[in-house]
Amino acid sequence: MILIPVLGLAAAMFLGAKDGEKTVRKIIALLAFAVVLIISVFTNDLHQLVFRFSGRPPLSDRDYSYGILFIVIQGWIIFCLIWMEIMLIRKSRIPGRKQFWLPVIPGILLLGWNIGNLLRLSLIKTIAGDTTAVCCLLMAAIYQGCILCGLIQTNNRYFELFQTSGGLDAEITDDSFQRYYHSGDFPELSPELRKIVINRSAVQEQGIRINHIPIRGGHLFWSEDISLLLDQYQDIREQQEELTARNRLLQKTYQKEAERRKTEEQNRLLNIIQNQTAGQLELLSQLMDELERTESREHYDRILGKIVVVGTYLKRRKNLVLTQYASDGNLLTMEDLRQSLAESCDSLKLCKIRAAYYVENGEVQLNADDILKCYDTFEWLVERLFDTMQSVFYRVSQIDDALRISVHIVAEADLRGLMSERPELNVQQEDENEWFIGCIVFRKRGGR
Repeated sequence: MILIPVLGLAAAMFLGAKDGEKTVRKIIALLAFAVVLIISVFTNDLHQLVFRFSGRPPLSDRDYSYGILFIVIQGWIIFCLIWMEIMLIRKSRIPGRKQFWLPVIPGILLLGWNIGNLLRLSLIKTIAGDTTAVCCLLMAAIYQGCILCGLIQTNNRYFELFQTSGGLDAEITDDSFQRYYHSGDFPELSPELRKIVINRSAVQEQGIRINHIPIRGGHLFWSEDISLLLDQYQDIREQQEELTARNRLLQKTYQKEAERRKTEEQNRLLNIIQNQTAGQLELLSQLMDELERTESREHYDRILGKIVVVGTYLKRRKNLVLTQYASDGNLLTMEDLRQSLAESCDSLKLCKIRAAYYVENGEVQLNADDILKCYDTFEWLVERLFDTMQSVFYRVSQIDDALRISVHIVAEADLRGLMSERPELNVQQEDENEWFIGCIVFRKRGGR
């Protein structure tokens, strides 16, 4: 009798509880007080504050009265019932007027039964003498009344809820495809089509897509109108084809433009090379004419050697220019100069001239114009001294923050007159047939 209303009040407190920890603490306090009351009943023979008997020891329960703790227990039970009703009404989620009369009726009956039991009415004992059974039945009736009138929300009226789901065309069937619930305008499907939908999870027909998911005991089918999406997809596909065609046209245009720019760049570089090597091209033409006119074998071989030397210069000069414009920052390395000098010195053997070179710091990058000036100076000296020098040692080095050219030549002729065209060249005679030629290409701090 003490625990039944306490547990009912605990159930009401748990309904929609937000702070579970505080609710548990309150229920523990209620249960602790209920346990104290229960212990007082169990120990009634010691104090008789719940039930009082005239005889000692009590031999029959026909002659007894109620003590102060009995009144406390009854007040506790009534308090728990009334507070439970109040909490159920307060926690109701029904909008508008709260119809709480249905669960109140079992509460009033439970209260009346309790009062009649206190007054020891014979009718109460005849009709409902089992105290525990009556209390449990009426408590269950209170909660069932709360469910029926909506004070406690439950999941019912499934069919109506499924019907009123807006914008959804669906149905729920069992495993044999028998329809139980449906909403909207879901189409009738044949068992064969349903099996196809189940195997593929979705089937599209005339702009309607049928979807499926398995549920416990059956299947859920629903339809979606994707005709608008299909139209949009068709528009996107047509735009994609149009863009693809335009992209191909643009690619061809870009290719043609790239080829045109490449041709223009090649022509520009060719003009640069021709302008920079105009003197060598003219010299080569003269040597070819002279080669056709000569009849001496020795003279023929010597002219042919000169042609090879000039042709080697033209080839290497072209490579240096192409490397210059292909590099970032208009730079060439000393290694590029070394390779060019190596090939030119090797071709001088055909003219019976011993040639050697030295290039310092081959990996150092310098301005391309300075590298070309070093190579052009070497070629200019060779072309002027084809017929006079026997050997040449060409040296390019960096000394005191300056790029210097140092040339040692063995020749019988006086080179000072031949070098008069280049006043920047410092010509000195070191021995009878040995000459030193030097110049500074540039200075890093002092300027060029």
